[in-house]
Amino acid sequence: MIKFSQGTPKSVVKLALDLGGKLPWFDCHKGYNSSSARRVKCKSSLCSLANRENTSTCGSHNSHCSIYKINPVTRSVGEGELISDLVTTISNPHNPLKNKKKPSDPESYEVPVVSRRRLAFGCASASNFFGGLAKGAKGVAGLGRSSALSLVFQFAVRFRFPRTFAVDLLGSNVYFGGGPYVHHNFYWDHDKDRASEYTRLLINPFSSEEYFVDLKSIKVYGKTVPIDKELLSINKGTGVGGTKIDIQTPFTTLQTSIYKAFIKIHTEWAKGMNISMVAPVAPFTACYNSSTLPPFNGYRHTPGVTFVFPKNEWGVAWWDLVEVNDAVKCVGFVDGGLKPMTSIVIGARQIGFAEFDIPRSRLGFMQPNFMT
Repeated sequence: MIKFSQGTPKSVVKLALDLGGKLPWFDCHKGYNSSSARRVKCKSSLCSLANRENTSTCGSHNSHCSIYKINPVTRSVGEGELISDLVTTISNPHNPLKNKKKPSDPESYEVPVVSRRRLAFGCASASNFFGGLAKGAKGVAGLGRSSALSLVFQFAVRFRFPRTFAVDLLGSNVYFGGGPYVHHNFYWDHDKDRASEYTRLLINPFSSEEYFVDLKSIKVYGKTVPIDKELLSINKGTGVGGTKIDIQTPFTTLQTSIYKAFIKIHTEWAKGMNISMVAPVAPFTACYNSSTLPPFNGYRHTPGVTFVFPKNEWGVAWWDLVEVNDAVKCVGFVDGGLKPMTSIVIGARQIGFAEFDIPRSRLGFMQPNFMT
């Protein structure tokens, strides 16, 4: 979820994040009265950017720009109108590296800069179009990698910084323009040693807005999950297969054969550790008695699940298990079906923190032993 302070007078609008969204959109008819809002003309360059795939939206009787928006949860498509309005942003005040001080030192914090810029938004009018979005969300913040109207591109143009953004799902923060990033007592700077690694992003020709990665295998407590390699490749003719990052997906989903092999290894590990299994709790199929699980050892904790890329690995230290109640923890991965469009979808629970560097086509991530 991201909060926008926009319009005149200023009002706060909460938007759900959508990594594959082409543009931000929200409910601007119900209770939204801004004197600085502008309707975008149909034959304008801005409208052309919003409708690159549909050039027939301008009719002689229509002087305003019509758009189509997508609910990332229900996948329903609805019609709306393109508008623009002023958005107030605040720069990240945590920049301890600039004066070589620790992030915990109050003197290291810079004074945040408040700026207002005009951005384009989709205006949704149907009240039933918001189903499935996070509680309190009045729309969607599209963060697609190729659309000129995604928030990433609009911020980059308006503020003249790189087309890079990061999501910190642990701290509920979204950063635009690159680091340094502050997470508790941790900072990340591109010009210094950093607790981060990168892997390349792939392009799915049938889903160019989304962020796919070149996943080669998965390990569960050091043991490799047997996977049909064809499932890990993107079919160039259909767009089926491969692995993508999706924060709208709460838990990582695996194609059925991958999921079964994954759960088999995880439960074998549990058996070897004398961990007691209990009745499953939907949507999970493997659950354990919490009292029989080994204690968490902080920095020395072995990653329960590791995503293996061509040149490095992304360890998930404590996000393989989900606490469903005081007595039960379940393996936080779900069955994605026999023939899903995407074989593996890495979901919000396992992401934690991720940086999306669009110009360099790479994904940056933190190893778990650096999280506090």
